[in-house]
Amino acid sequence: MTNSQLRSDAMRNRRAILDAARQLFAESADVSMCEVARHAGVGQATLYRNFEDRRALAAEILVEQLERLTQLANDYAGDPDAFFVLLRNLIESMSDLYALGELARRDACVGSELDQHRQRIAELMRRPLSDAKAAGALRRDASLDDVFLVLLMVRGAMTRADGAAARATAANRALTLALDGMVPPSVRA
Repeated sequence: MTNSQLRSDAMRNRRAILDAARQLFAESADVSMCEVARHAGVGQATLYRNFEDRRALAAEILVEQLERLTQLANDYAGDPDAFFVLLRNLIESMSDLYALGELARRDACVGSELDQHRQRIAELMRRPLSDAKAAGALRRDASLDDVFLVLLMVRGAMTRADGAAARATAANRALTLALDGMVPPSVRA
């Protein structure tokens, strides 16, 4: 095998590990490393060569999500709907990675990673929030605190839902109700 084939195999294995972890974390925070390896179709050694532990794996998934959100923010920069696009993406990610929030509550290292993630989200949402308010698409008194309150409300709505599809439905309904309170009455009419 050539070096490029090895690199290609290593990249494919890493992607398989991350894909498996995302799928497993969508359902449960109690995901073992051997379960991730088995689901990814790789050996334990391959898994641990890429990620030293479950924390490192969870952190990588959070970094990926943040990179996607950053790219989306760049793609929609200056678009009057950027705030709504970013918020919906955040909600979808919360639903898809529901168990990572559970893991963060139990694991201080993942929780710390999540706190950094929240700070970056606030930075990414600041300008689109301001633009949406200036365009009259959001109430003038809407704030970043309100955005995080909506995220907490959506998270709460998902706690009683059983399974990924039910969580997505609950998240979308909670977001719809929350946005009704954030959008000025003149825009809703």
